[in-house]
Amino acid sequence: MQVIRTGVLALALVMVLSACTMSWQDVKTGWGKIDPTLREPTLAEILELTQTTLKKEAGWTYQVKRQEKLTRNQQQTASQYEAKINVTSDPYAMRSQGTITSTGKSESEQLVMIGDKGYLKTGNAPWKTGTRAEMRTSVEDPTQALIELAAAVKQKSATFRMVETNGFFRVTAELPPGRAAGILGNNARAELEPSLAQLRGWGIRVDPANIRLKSYKREVHIDSKTHVLHAVLTQFSFEIPTPTGTVTYQQTQTAEVGGVFKEKITLPIELRPKAK
Repeated sequence: MQVIRTGVLALALVMVLSACTMSWQDVKTGWGKIDPTLREPTLAEILELTQTTLKKEAGWTYQVKRQEKLTRNQQQTASQYEAKINVTSDPYAMRSQGTITSTGKSESEQLVMIGDKGYLKTGNAPWKTGTRAEMRTSVEDPTQALIELAAAVKQKSATFRMVETNGFFRVTAELPPGRAAGILGNNARAELEPSLAQLRGWGIRVDPANIRLKSYKREVHIDSKTHVLHAVLTQFSFEIPTPTGTVTYQQTQTAEVGGVFKEKITLPIELRPKAK
């Protein structure tokens, strides 16, 4: 009888260990009685958890790179932007220090956003002020990219895919070719505005109604255990019909998390009120 008892105990132990190491595949196939709290989280829940994780820290640092290309009559105009960005959530503030390179020339760019008010300085030009909406094409905020993605999930305004691999959730959103729509498409269209102004400056007429989204993809990488945001990639292109031919606009932007930021973002010294 002792042998039988030992065998029963061993079998019970194996069953307990099997339950403790149960995989998502076990949950999906309905093995045994599964605790409903073990269900796989939805995409919306993962994005919400990631936003909550971001807010647990005072702020974050990002390394951002952006490349833009405007192709017209087989001639290409390109610009690049690289910056270190600090973002705090409570209160909201952002500071970026970067460099813009175009046609072989480089100049510095500084941007400070305190709440809804922004301050922008390019090269040796004087500081410009404006609201966050007015400066939206200069605000390269990866935390905002995550918020936009979560909003697009609620709107169901894109095609989404999510896979878990090598310890990361990889979330991808894509828009079909055609008219830019939804929060992702509309924000991509806003990024196009400076290039449209450039075309008009060259005397090229552009009808906004004829502009067509050619492709759009946004991908975020999230740690599957800690829900820390690690990277954001955004790529999109537009076709712009003009009287002299179709112009193509392309943008690629990457943002990588550099770590936690614990300082307070304040106005540059030259913008602070002078002591009386």
